[in-house]
Amino acid sequence: MHHTQEINLKNAFNCRDLGGYQTRNGLMVQPKRLIRAGYLSDLDINDQRMLYRYGVRTIIDLRSPVEVREYPDHYDWRTQYLKIPILEQDLTESMTNVRNLAGKLTDKRAGFHQMMRIYDQLITSDEVQQAYRQFFLTLLNVNPGGILFHCSTGKDRTGIISILILAMLRVPDETLKTDYLRSNRFSAVRINNRLNEAKLASNNLAYLKSIFDLSTVREDYFQQAISMINDRYGGFDSYFHDQLGLDEAFLLQIRNKFLA
Repeated sequence: MHHTQEINLKNAFNCRDLGGYQTRNGLMVQPKRLIRAGYLSDLDINDQRMLYRYGVRTIIDLRSPVEVREYPDHYDWRTQYLKIPILEQDLTESMTNVRNLAGKLTDKRAGFHQMMRIYDQLITSDEVQQAYRQFFLTLLNVNPGGILFHCSTGKDRTGIISILILAMLRVPDETLKTDYLRSNRFSAVRINNRLNEAKLASNNLAYLKSIFDLSTVREDYFQQAISMINDRYGGFDSYFHDQLGLDEAFLLQIRNKFLA
C-alpha cells in the first residue's frame, strides 16, 4: 500500500504524513507520528492550529543557522521546537553560482551535477552523519505525539532523512523511492514559480535547465544516495550501525515506537 496523507496548509507545501506505509514484514508506519515538510516560516495562525490539531507536538528544523535566522518557523506555542542542522550552509537551495551565470552558463547539466555532488555529501559527510545520529536519538526523547521534520523545500535533506527513517522501519526500497519522488507533485506550484522567476532573469536554456534540476527531485538523485549507502557502506544496516553508531537495540526501539 502506497499511502501519503497530504496536510493541506494554506501557506506551506510538501507537508505530508509518512504514516500508512507497509513494511516488509506486514506492519504499518503509524499515522500522525512522522510528518515531513518544507519551510514553515509563512504559516499563519490557522495553519499553526491545523498542525497542532493534526497531532504535531514536536518540530525538528533541519535547516542551516542562516536559514533559521532569516526565515524563522511559525508554529503553535504549545509545540516543542528543536534545531538539528544537517549542514552549516544550505547547499541544496543555494543557487548563487548558477544565478550569477544566468546569461553565460553553457553546461545544461550544471544544476544536475551540483545536485549529484550534494547527494554524495548528504550520505558521506562526517558532519551530516553526526546530525543524522542526533536526529534519530532525538526521536526517542521528544514529547509524546507527532514529530514534524523539515528543511527549506522538504525534498533533499528532508528527503534523505525520510529515506533513512523508512529504511530503518523496514519499508521496501520501492516505497522509499515512491515517497521521495512525490516531492515533485506536492511542490508543483513552487517549482513552477521558480521556473517562471528564472525565465524573467534569462532565456538561457542551460540556466533554465539547471534551475529545474535544482528545484526538483529525480530518480538519479535517489539512486545516487542508495548507491553510496550500498556500495560504500554495505547497505542500510551497516550504515546505521557503523556510520551513525545506532545499534540493533536502538533500531528496535524506533520500530516499536513508530510501527503498528
